[in-house]
Order: sequence, then structure tokens, then C-alpha cells
Amino acid sequence: MEACTLGSRSGKVGAMILGLVIGFSLVFIPQGFAWGEEQQGKRLVLTLKHLIEMAISRSPEIGEAKSEIAGAWSDLDQAKAAYYPQMESTALIGPVDNAKRPAVRGTRIIDPSAGGIGVFGRLDFAVAQPLYTFGKLSNREEAAGRGVRAMAFKLEEKKNEIALRVKQLYCALIVARAGIEAANDADSFFGDARQRMARLLQLGSSNVAESDLYRIDAYRAESARSRAEAEKGVKVSYFALKSLIGLPAGQEFDPAEKVLPVSNEALAELESYVQKALSERPEFKQLDEALVAQEFQVRAARSDRYPSFFVSLEGSLAGAPGRETFRNSYIPDEFNHANIGVVAGIKWNFDFGISRAKVEKERAGYERLLHTKATGKLNIPIQVAKSYQEIKEWKTAVDAYNQAAIASRKWVMTALTNFDMGVGTADDMLRAIEKYGQNQGKYLEAVFNYNLSLAELEYASGTRTY
Repeated sequence: MEACTLGSRSGKVGAMILGLVIGFSLVFIPQGFAWGEEQQGKRLVLTLKHLIEMAISRSPEIGEAKSEIAGAWSDLDQAKAAYYPQMESTALIGPVDNAKRPAVRGTRIIDPSAGGIGVFGRLDFAVAQPLYTFGKLSNREEAAGRGVRAMAFKLEEKKNEIALRVKQLYCALIVARAGIEAANDADSFFGDARQRMARLLQLGSSNVAESDLYRIDAYRAESARSRAEAEKGVKVSYFALKSLIGLPAGQEFDPAEKVLPVSNEALAELESYVQKALSERPEFKQLDEALVAQEFQVRAARSDRYPSFFVSLEGSLAGAPGRETFRNSYIPDEFNHANIGVVAGIKWNFDFGISRAKVEKERAGYERLLHTKATGKLNIPIQVAKSYQEIKEWKTAVDAYNQAAIASRKWVMTALTNFDMGVGTADDMLRAIEKYGQNQGKYLEAVFNYNLSLAELEYASGTRTY
């Protein structure tokens, strides 16, 4: 891209630029700072790329997105762990009557127990291994895996949003600084004109009146106001950008570029940007993964209607020191035993509409995502087309006001010369300086909006710039 030097085309910056500068700055001021550089105390010189990298690396939004990815991985780990055996166990301890095995003497049964209260302990456990679940496990695993990928694309979306904010503030800072130079340049013309008028008044020239000095001061006040607004824009945008990249109060920096670039390279066809947006924007990729994940969730909900086959290792251990063990195949001893064995089984839950309602809920979530994607396919091309046409509009404005600023500067120089020669009027000189300031302000405004539109087109089309 070719750079247009702003310093040589100074003048009064339009109020619209300054309002945009302050507006963007106020929107993007975060709440705190974080700093871990060894260069603290030195004035850094940072390119736009460096600023974007710093903002992304220190953004709490990125940390939040990474936490969501970690949560999605946890869901996937849970889904995978469901394939492994699951163990359930119950341990009991409590009081029980002491007892001995009864004796039979003749026709009488004699209880030899001495009585008293003892203690018993018992452990029941079952280790179940799923065999076939009609897709309950596999569908949820696929859904969780797609969820991880969807969260990864959400992270990319956050990075693109932060990159766009940095670009907006970066453009605001550079244009505001150029606005100060432009205001100073216009003020110097007014100062030069006032000196010329004062000198001619002292010489008694009929080409100037004392009221012309008052007119100079009246025009000059607007230049001073523009400079003050530009200075405010610099301070606010600088603070917002500094906060966004995480620099502490004592650390200062300067942007590496002094001017905003204006490219003469023609844009590609609009349709190519639209197609790129539909295929490359992280939001669409995230939606695609979320749609597949939701489809598997629907299948999993349907699978819950069917039985699950399993094999299980089940056992029970119990002991009561104060009770003699009673072994009988028909009468189990609940307080002294050791049983273990392998069984196969089927588990099937029946309900009256709950499972069907769950399926309908998951299907509604799938349809909602379909509508969200359809809405994006309608709105994203409009967003791309808007930025695309604004680039063309502001490029035309940049070229026009560039030429106008050059012409008005020549007008100023000619008016000053004619005034010195006595063939020009103070009114012509003042109007030339005023017009030069207006053209410079419009030029800076056009350069600012041109770069903003470029940044927005890159964001809208899914172009990665970090």
C-alpha cells in the first residue's frame, strides 16, 4: 500500500473526525492493566501488528474463550470415559445382635446365644461394562468433539473482534495526531496573514483596515478550537489503546507509523469477498460445528428410548464378629457372607412422554441453529457490501480532497503574494486559508474512514490479520 504523507498537508481538522476518534476510544477502554514486559519505563515503538498481538495476548475475553474451550474438552473427556466400566459401591456399618448357631436336641431347638449387641460391616459393589447402547455413548462423544471445535472457532472470532478494535483505535490516534499538525499549520497561516496586515497598517496602506485584524482573530479562534479537539482525541484514543494492549500507567509508547496508508490497488470483485466471508468467517465455521453437534444430540436423545446391554461384576462382603456364620443355600446370612459373580443384563427406562419431549427439545435447538445460520447468510453479505462500497466512496473522497487541499494551499500562497503586492484583498486571503483548512479536515476525515472501512471489510470477509 502506498502511504499519503499527512504532515505536508496540514490544516483545520473537521469536527466529525474528532467525534469519531473520541467515540471509538470511549467504547474500547477496558477496566484494568496487566504488564509483564522487561521494557517497562522505556518508550516503546509499536507497529499495528505488535499492538494487535499484545491486545490478544492480554485480553480477558481471550482468557474467557479459552476457559470455555477447556470446559468443552471436559465434556469430551466425560463422553469418552462412559465407554469404560463404571463402578457403584455401598458400604454399611451398624449394630447387630450377637448370635450363635442354634442346636437341635430331640424335638427342641435350643438357642445357645449369650445375647449382647455387636457390630457388623457390609460392602456391596457392582462394576458394569456397557456392551451396546444403541448410540447413547457414540452420539454424545461426537457431539462433545464438535463442541470443542466450535469453541475453538469462537476463540478465533474473539481474536478478530479484538484486532478490529485495535485497528479502529490505531487509526483514530494517528489521524488525531495529524489533526494537531493540520491545525497548527492553519494557525501559522493566520499568524502570517496577521503580521502582514499589521505591517501594512503601520505603513498606512489603503489595502487593509483595522477591522481586518479582528476578522483574523475571529477566523483564528476556530483553528485553536480544532487543535484543542484534536489534542483531546489524541489523549482519549491513546489511553484507550494503551489500556487495550495492557500497558501500565508508567509505560508509554508511540505508533511506528506516522500516517495512514491509502492504496491505489483496485479491490477484487464484491462477490469474491462475499464468498470468502461465507466460507472463512469463524462464526460460520462455529455454526457448522454446532449444527453437527446438535444433530448428534438429537440422535443421542432418540437413543435414550432404547435399552442398553451390559455385563456386570457384582459382589457383596459382610462380617459380624459377634455372630457365628450360618451357611445354608436356602437361607442367606445377611451379616456374614462373601459373594461375587459375573452377570449380563439389560437396562431400559420407560416413561410417559419425557424422552419424547427431550428429543423435541434437542430438535428445536437444531432448528434454531439452522435459522441463525440462515440469518447470517442474509446479513453478512450486506455487511460485506456496505464496507466494500464505503471503501470506494472514501477512496474517491481521499483523492478529491487531496487535490482540493493542494489547490487550496496554492490559493493561499497566491492570495498572500497578491496581498503583499497590493492587488489582493484581505477577504480573499482569509477565505483561501479557511478553505484550505476545511479541505485538509475533509481529507483527514476521508483517510480515516477509508482505513476504517478497510478494517471492517477484512473483518466482515473473515480475513485473518493477526
